[in-house]
Amino acid sequence: MLQLVDWLLIINSIVLITLVALQSSKQSLGQALTGGNSELFKNQKERGAELFMSRATLVSAILLVVLAIAAIIVHA
Repeated sequence: MLQLVDWLLIINSIVLITLVALQSSKQSLGQALTGGNSELFKNQKERGAELFMSRATLVSAILLVVLAIAAIIVHA
């Protein structure tokens, strides 16, 4: 039977995948594959929804690591 830590880990994983999938890319596919660099968005800062998504992704990623370590400790 799955414990609470396991359920939280699964839910956080789904949230993290969703947040990463919803973020907009700053590069086109061609630039990402060829390594081309665009100077257009170089100095543009994140604002509004982009800033929220970026911070939420960071918090979710840190929480994922903490929950994974907690799951290892609980199951040991």
